[in-house]
Amino acid sequence: MKNASRYAAIAGLVIGLGGAAAHAAGPAATPAKGAFQRDLMGVYSDAEKKVLELEEAVPQSKFDWRPAPGVRSIAEAYLHIAFGNYGLTKMATGKEPPAEAGWEMNPTKWDKKTKDKAEIKKILEKSFAHVHEVIGALPDADLDKMVNLFGHEVTARAVLIILVGHLNEHLGQSVAYARANKITPPWSKDEKAHMPPLPEKKP
Repeated sequence: MKNASRYAAIAGLVIGLGGAAAHAAGPAATPAKGAFQRDLMGVYSDAEKKVLELEEAVPQSKFDWRPAPGVRSIAEAYLHIAFGNYGLTKMATGKEPPAEAGWEMNPTKWDKKTKDKAEIKKILEKSFAHVHEVIGALPDADLDKMVNLFGHEVTARAVLIILVGHLNEHLGQSVAYARANKITPPWSKDEKAHMPPLPEKKP
């Protein structure tokens, strides 16, 4: 049984990475310049796809739900992902968010800008496109440049790794929010179909 579980985990990892690579290679993504950027955006793109699928699966009526007072709501969690996309790419590369995004270094204000599901989807999509454009054009030589991250001197490479971590952190938060509202993440609905068959029990 332990071997079966191990095989299932390996199969799931292979499927997940394959999906990430396929998504990164899609026509909307800017081809990344270097190996690090390509690998980074492969992992990033998998989480990006899941965020958009989950946002689509959650009904508008749940977008103001929050687990407790003072904690981000479903809408605010999605908006905060977009906030981080713009803010962390700016810290890493110096590239300003597009003026039409209306981004400013004020997460509290940004996270409360709208509760509209369709509008939030557009905001997310534009922020993801910005990340692909900026990192896709980033030369290898810039990865080791020292940048300021909230008062700490770190490399641009480190900030980009934090960007991926930030996205996955809030994807996990959004999954927990969805399941608390009895919403199954779309990619989890057919998990069993992708798992290898378990060996038959011997009599």
